Amino acid sequence: MADDAKLQYADDKGNVSPGSDPAASDIDLGSTGVRRRFPYFSLQVRQEESSFAATKNASNADFDPIPPSKRTWTWKAYVAYWMADAWAVSNWEVASSMIAVGLSWRTAIGACVLGNFVMGLVITINGRMGAILHVPFPVVARMPFGYYFSYFVVLSRCVLAIVWLGVQTTTGGQCMTVLLTAIWPSFGRIPNQIPEHQGITTAGMVGFLLYFLLQLPFLCIPYTKVQYFFGFKSIIAPAVFLAVFGDTLRRAGGTLAHSAVIKDENKIGGSVLAWAFFSNLNGVLGNYATLGLNIADFARYSDKPSAQNVQVIVIPAIFTIVGLLGIFTAAAAETAYGEVLWNPIDIIHHWMDGGSSGGRAAAAFAAIGLIIVTLGINISANSISAANDLMAFWPKYINIRRGQLLAAFIGSWAFVPWKILESAATFLAFLGGYTIFLGPMTSILITDYYLVRRGNVSVPDMYNFHGIYRYHPKLASNWRAVAAFFIGCAPPLPGFVENIVVAGGGKTSISEGGLHIFHIGYIYSFVAAGAFYWGFNKFFPHPESTMDHPETGEDVIAANDLKNQEHRRRVAKKRNIFQKIFEV
Repeated sequence: MADDAKLQYADDKGNVSPGSDPAASDIDLGSTGVRRRFPYFSLQVRQEESSFAATKNASNADFDPIPPSKRTWTWKAYVAYWMADAWAVSNWEVASSMIAVGLSWRTAIGACVLGNFVMGLVITINGRMGAILHVPFPVVARMPFGYYFSYFVVLSRCVLAIVWLGVQTTTGGQCMTVLLTAIWPSFGRIPNQIPEHQGITTAGMVGFLLYFLLQLPFLCIPYTKVQYFFGFKSIIAPAVFLAVFGDTLRRAGGTLAHSAVIKDENKIGGSVLAWAFFSNLNGVLGNYATLGLNIADFARYSDKPSAQNVQVIVIPAIFTIVGLLGIFTAAAAETAYGEVLWNPIDIIHHWMDGGSSGGRAAAAFAAIGLIIVTLGINISANSISAANDLMAFWPKYINIRRGQLLAAFIGSWAFVPWKILESAATFLAFLGGYTIFLGPMTSILITDYYLVRRGNVSVPDMYNFHGIYRYHPKLASNWRAVAAFFIGCAPPLPGFVENIVVAGGGKTSISEGGLHIFHIGYIYSFVAAGAFYWGFNKFFPHPESTMDHPETGEDVIAANDLKNQEHRRRVAKKRNIFQKIFEV
């Protein structure tokens, strides 16, 4: 079937008139009316000669397997990537909820270390698929789930990415407000014209809008060059957070011993302590369960399969350091400011309390650093992931850049994220418990590739909707994966519902056992779905998709890469400096 897919594509391309350039001909197919008004714009995205897709509706230059010339991420790029991701306000505050339920800071860090270690393993194992096959997550998902059900999986991931993109934009807007207030103190006294129930002030909306506009050009940085921005952020972010910690510790007299955060031991014990530990461990796993599912979106840029293996060390190390510094800073803040402050933005606000120019300057520089931090988070964890997912639905019209911009507009405005952060406790509980759906999806992907197929997969058939991964002539879905998915997520579902209802101030009659399953929801759903999926394939195999060797199509990809490179060289002389910077 893999060879048939290549022949089908070759026949389709053979219909192009001799001497015409396939990429150019694709671009010329835009709407006549639009092109008349905007001669340099096309509704259809730029198309290069695809390696396997038979039509423009199936793929584009960004959705195709990454060719050798664009595999630019070394192991250093993945270190920079996770440095960009880890140094974030949310990870700084990760222990706050654990200590609030009665865990000591040592127990909280234990949960962080274990959770980040497990997630590092999951991300590295799952990422190897992308590093070997060089295809994005929505394409990999077709392998176990089938073509149609994979759209449900992709949509489930896409919604989360867009929502969190909006939430991070709100955090960036808060940093922008701090920056403007530090430069012009009168900005903080702007009369509020927005109703209080909206969850944002006039000054806050100005900061949000300015941050939103600021991030748009950063979202246009191509994936072949974005690792350099991650490297820049990996220098700026630690400097900012260490400065916040160092100044707070100085104001606390250089000691943490007076804080209840450090002095208090576990306030609960026995089975209550055990379940509280597992519940918070599940929360740590859920913090990056999204990237655990779609890490192929980034692993596919690796210059060699082993480049992304560094993640298994980097993730637990960096995230643990950030969590520890968050705990120590909150403890120092209790002595320095009279209250435990987990959010570094609140601490930076205190720097301006005296009104001195030095305090305002420090707050301004710190706010700039945090703006860079949130920009890196939105690129690394949210916008590129959302763009790949959106691209799966309309590859003819959406590439990564358009997808990132579209996700930014939807997440920042359609989802009104400032209101989510201010009052929607129910919605936040929904996002926090959503991991019971991500766990089975991730487990099925890993089980299918490593245990069921043992790496013997066909990349060309992933782009052929009538290929070996169709499974069913009408439904185009793999019942084994569908059944395993629901088996994995069904038992924790009552606890998931209870979590949402309680967050909204209601009550349920869910049993304690149902709550306990939800408290280990990610672990349970991951193990259960993987086990059942393996069992279904053991006793009810699908011979049509079974192969005895992998077919990555690397020879076809490399040949097309040479053609596309030659085309890019021919047109490079006509492009200005901005086009060269933002060109993939």
